[in-house]
Amino acid sequence: MDKRTLERTIDTLSKVITIPPEKQKEMYDKYIEMPEKEVIKDLSKAAYRTVGPDSPYYDYTLTVIRNIQPSVCPPVEKLKQLLEKLFANEIEGNMSLEENHQLINNTFKKYCTLFNQFGIDYYIVGALPCFIKNGIPLFRYHDDIDIMINEEDIPKAKEIFEAAGYVFNDDRYPSVERYEEMSQNKPPHTVLAQNPNNEFHIGFFCFRREADNSITMREYSHSIQNGEVRVDVLERKNGVEGTILRYGIDPVNIDGVQFRCEAPESVYHLKSYTKRPKDITDMQKLEPYLNQERLKAIIAHPKENVTLENVTSIEPETLGL
Repeated sequence: MDKRTLERTIDTLSKVITIPPEKQKEMYDKYIEMPEKEVIKDLSKAAYRTVGPDSPYYDYTLTVIRNIQPSVCPPVEKLKQLLEKLFANEIEGNMSLEENHQLINNTFKKYCTLFNQFGIDYYIVGALPCFIKNGIPLFRYHDDIDIMINEEDIPKAKEIFEAAGYVFNDDRYPSVERYEEMSQNKPPHTVLAQNPNNEFHIGFFCFRREADNSITMREYSHSIQNGEVRVDVLERKNGVEGTILRYGIDPVNIDGVQFRCEAPESVYHLKSYTKRPKDITDMQKLEPYLNQERLKAIIAHPKENVTLENVTSIEPETLGL
């Protein structure tokens, strides 16, 4: 997100809505690291909640938000329609909340079953599996299912989803042409399986399984250098104890389908940083199910971050060999 554009946007919005200086700084710190498209999406939802469609300042507020980057945001009237559908429990394409929850449950069970059959090393992450595990009825729209996957098993996942008609993109090491396309479309995940019939997708987070059974998360970033795509990898090392705290819970069995998931305390801790409207709601839903001692232990065991620069896909150390 461009610094000057963000500062100007927050300053303008503070003239419509009273935003104290400390809150303005908090907004700046949050949005400066986010892609423009995500900032627009987040601010638009906040505008619906705080300003509201009945306010005479609503159109102006959405115009200010759209001006962050008009090329990735629909016109104000279209944006208003999308927000109305979203908050009426519908999304573009006329998928109702009930239909969305049915899609989520069916997809969840189907692919956990297939992943287990193929021997894939994976965890379902985020709030969704915590809701399912604890019997919390789904209450909001979910546009994806997030899965942590061992990088060695990505070819198996690709085979599974392509057989089901999904479009599977593995963009860890993209070509220059694909990089340019990604720069325009800004896919939400580096590895992604997209349902061709709607906006629903499976988003993958990559990890390496270490010899001591711990998990090292691997996040990919890209840039152009000397006419070629440069790949940098941020490794987030959980270590043995951190892995046990975040992912070492017993497998969950729902309707005969077994899966491993992230501990609710880990999800809660991550959402306490992002603080998007949906994250705050998710945190409230999860609070009764938290083990406070486990949450304190997770906070006390942060991941060790190491950046690998200019990585190529054939380097042995990036394959865990």
